[in-house]
Amino acid sequence: MVGALVLAACGSDATIDAAKDTVPESSETTEAPTTVAPATTPTTAEEPTTTTAAETTTTTEAPTTTAAVVEGPAGSVAFVGVDGDYTVQIGSDWADATAELGGTTGWFTGETSADFAENVNILTDAIPSSTPLDVILTASAGEIESQFEGFNLLVSEVITRPGQPDLGLLEYSALQGTVEVRFVQVFGIWNDTLVVFTGSTDGRDGNEGADRLRPYALTLAPTA
Repeated sequence: MVGALVLAACGSDATIDAAKDTVPESSETTEAPTTVAPATTPTTAEEPTTTTAAETTTTTEAPTTTAAVVEGPAGSVAFVGVDGDYTVQIGSDWADATAELGGTTGWFTGETSADFAENVNILTDAIPSSTPLDVILTASAGEIESQFEGFNLLVSEVITRPGQPDLGLLEYSALQGTVEVRFVQVFGIWNDTLVVFTGSTDGRDGNEGADRLRPYALTLAPTA
């Protein structure tokens, strides 16, 4: 089970590293059409592409979904980051996994199979608040694909929420040995801080685990 946590934590680290390298010296951004979907049903979109030449980067923006502010699943409770830089709803019965993650904030959700324990972790790092989320999504997907076997990008989009900062959503699968692991990652940027929520579930269950973790992930927000 610890191996699953290691893969999840490494995936989170990869997205943090990629995000910190996403601000080019000069950039030209071409907007893509905006799509509006129900709050609880994010749509699947093609992976954004980035073309780099010398010092200029041209980026096709990730599709955007407008969602209502998510209160969290029934029975969830508020968790505030140790530095007070974010809040998120977590399951009231989730078990702390910080020790297994080497000090990274995380939990076991209690959903397990014979060889995988569903888990969540949250990482933060300093990054300018002006960094575009679609650029972070593109860079993160590319970095993860280069590190893990069997990478398959399923969702890459920006979630807009009335009265709250936008969120970036990545959903993908990758192999851990012979196990297909499904990931739900949400990125938030505020107060020059990047916050990354990573949920990892057994991909052999199809969309079941991702559908269970996504409502928690989309509650990520700055503290009041």
